[in-house]
Amino acid sequence: MTYSPSITVKCPWCTTQYVRPDFSNCKNCGGILPLINSPNDVGTKPPPAPRELPKKYIRRIKYTGNVMSMIGFVFTVVFFWSIIFPIIGIFIWRKGLREAEEELIPLQSGTPVLGEIESVQRDYSKKLNGRSPLTVTFLFNANGQTHRGSVGNIFDNIDLTKKAGDKVWVVYMPENPQLSSIWPPLK
Repeated sequence: MTYSPSITVKCPWCTTQYVRPDFSNCKNCGGILPLINSPNDVGTKPPPAPRELPKKYIRRIKYTGNVMSMIGFVFTVVFFWSIIFPIIGIFIWRKGLREAEEELIPLQSGTPVLGEIESVQRDYSKKLNGRSPLTVTFLFNANGQTHRGSVGNIFDNIDLTKKAGDKVWVVYMPENPQLSSIWPPLK
């Protein structure tokens, strides 16, 4: 593995940063580090499916970083003594877990294809600690058609390194190309 002397590599799974690492897996979560030699480098192709994702990443997507799951959990567990809040909580919790699975399935089992970033935009309708998240829209070809996907709620400053026209790896489900994601994940 060779990195440019000035490249800082950020683990896409847990966001730990390394300067010129001489290893291929994150020492914090075990996830695969992207092999990128320059900001315009697309990196290495995703490994063949089924891909093992770091447990910390799965936990963050399903629970700790999933607002719907957390709200549903609070409504269900904290207000267990009432009737209506746990019922609402279970529906919200299930919706959060369903959305998490739709995000995880292509990363674990999707077919890789080279795609392109269409846009990187701030979503000013949401704020966390005074910051608005990014939404990255990407294009990829599957089954002879061009498909559009997006990844949202990104609070990392990828807008400083990723821009429209950049090539990225996309993983998608061949039977349903709407289930797609950028590899390695951006959030």
